[in-house]
Amino acid sequence: MIYQHLNNQTMKTTYLLAIMLCFIFLFQVQESHSQSKYGNATMDELNMTVYPEDTTASAVILLKKGDLRFIFSELYGFQFEYNIQVKIKILKTEGLDWCNQEISYYETNRSTKEQINGLSGTTYNLEDGKITKTKLAKEFITDEDIDNTLKVKKFSMPAAKVGSVIEYKYTIVSDYYYNLRDFRFQESIPIAYVNFEAKIPEYFRYNINYQGYANLKSSKEPDNESFHIRYKDDYGRLQATTVRCNAETLKSEGFNIPAMKREAYLWTINDYITQVSFELKSIQMPYSMTENKSSSWESIDKDILSSSLGSNMKKADLFKEEIAKGETTLKRAKEIQDMVKYRVKWNDKRAIVPGNLKDALKNGIGSSADVNFLLINALKAGGFDAFPVILSTRTNGRLPISHPSITAFNYVITALKIDSLMYYTDASAKYGDWNLLPEKCMVPQARIMSESGGRWVNLSNVSNGSVLKTAKFTFNDSKYIGTITDTRKGNAAYDLKVSYYNHKNKEDFIESLAKKTNCKIDSFSVSAIDDTSAPIKVEYTQVADASLGDDFLYINPMMEKHIAENPFQREKREYPVEFDYLTNYLQVVDIEIPEGYVVDELPQAAKLVLNDNDIVLTYRLAQAGNAIKLHYQFQLKKLTFLPEEYESLKDFYAKIVAKNSEQIVLKKASAI
Repeated sequence: MIYQHLNNQTMKTTYLLAIMLCFIFLFQVQESHSQSKYGNATMDELNMTVYPEDTTASAVILLKKGDLRFIFSELYGFQFEYNIQVKIKILKTEGLDWCNQEISYYETNRSTKEQINGLSGTTYNLEDGKITKTKLAKEFITDEDIDNTLKVKKFSMPAAKVGSVIEYKYTIVSDYYYNLRDFRFQESIPIAYVNFEAKIPEYFRYNINYQGYANLKSSKEPDNESFHIRYKDDYGRLQATTVRCNAETLKSEGFNIPAMKREAYLWTINDYITQVSFELKSIQMPYSMTENKSSSWESIDKDILSSSLGSNMKKADLFKEEIAKGETTLKRAKEIQDMVKYRVKWNDKRAIVPGNLKDALKNGIGSSADVNFLLINALKAGGFDAFPVILSTRTNGRLPISHPSITAFNYVITALKIDSLMYYTDASAKYGDWNLLPEKCMVPQARIMSESGGRWVNLSNVSNGSVLKTAKFTFNDSKYIGTITDTRKGNAAYDLKVSYYNHKNKEDFIESLAKKTNCKIDSFSVSAIDDTSAPIKVEYTQVADASLGDDFLYINPMMEKHIAENPFQREKREYPVEFDYLTNYLQVVDIEIPEGYVVDELPQAAKLVLNDNDIVLTYRLAQAGNAIKLHYQFQLKKLTFLPEEYESLKDFYAKIVAKNSEQIVLKKASAI
């Protein structure tokens, strides 16, 4: 009994000790992340070869801290300081990309600007069991002007290699308190510990927008702030005082934040990455009236129309000598657009507000905003109703749902009204046309601006794409010969034209086509490649070896597998599936049965339908005399599929892949 009691007691003690050790271990794991210090690297950090939470990671951010504070300058007034500290462990060669960093900042004029202060960094390495430090020197820092307002400071961490720990810090001092910098809690590599604090004085009220799925611990607490102000009194003497006010402190932190990995069929990962953003709602200084900034879309409309964007809607006089008022037909609108696109080329710079339109017209080059506003004014000179349409491109991200935002817009295109119909174009797009928009502009929310205000329009379905591939296959001297015609309209034509000119030359395009089809390409021709409004037609002959003489001949009836692999491989998906544009894809194939063979087996006809006709696949195969005819049609009728629809979408594509792989079996007649 005594032995049993002691044994039970020992087991209990051991069990409790194990639990305590487990808790201690877990605490230490979390504590090690939270306590990773800036300014040094530990032996454990340098000896790390893999990040346990994500063994595939090429690098891990050990520490990311952001601190936002307001300051007051007698020269510039209120500004904000944005302090950043980052510490990264390099685990693989691919992770070395994180040693090259860029910091963007703005400088519109001498009185309104941002500046980067206190940029410094260190690379830590383990050499012969000792920790070495290499400081970030000036020769590794460069500045670059992107345009008249946007600047970039670039730097590369010296002596960095696989196994290094790098760290850097800097401060952004900015006059643009109306749009505080976003803070990202998530990156394309995992983050062990992230912390962000923002102290906002009561004078400024912001719409605060959190997004993303990562687990954060956040709080908002009342606080106080003080500003040291120097001024000259009525006698010219320099005085100093301290102004105190109420404030609010926002705190957020997270442990073991997973990497944000890109997935197929997602317009931009930025729509779903975990981050916080701020947009100024109002300002109320002591003894002053409240100044509203983004209280409603209507107030934003007024701000836009009173800005240079609004004034540039009234420059039709630029074309008074060459464009007279006339009939308002789509044909004439296209002629005017062609003239503007010929006169002024896009300089590859995106903008929402144009510069000097007269200079752009004179110099023959301008930003996307310049080209579109020139088209708007040229159309107005011709008697048309034309308007700018402001939007946030797909890669820039969706407009915030929670509050109106003027800074979320980053692009402008042209709208045209003829009778009761609306037409849209991006005049800077080389292959664009009326109601043929680049995919970046096909967004669900865009705002048409007229002199009376703004209204919403959905551009996601303005244009679509269609593909018609016809083919006739014959057998000759153990060769499988196909005569192909590929006709594309709308966005499908746009994409093919871009792809064609992205190749070095015609021969390079043919070579890539041969690799794609795994066939030799002969007699290639292309038509309407430079006509934006016409379908593009590609004609060619493809030749492949055929195993004539074998008892059985296996043929895939599709000239080209439409979907060879399922793009949806993950078991689950947290984000929507977003397709580029609505699509109608059709293959019509005629296959001659070679002499001496008969049909042994044909794939079965099928009609697959996803949900309420969201996607429809029709597959018909039949023998007609000495030929086999295929009719294959894929219709995508819905752009966005929610995460809860992912499983059914994945299964549907698996069925398409299987259908694309089915083969005709021909049997030698003599073998019967």
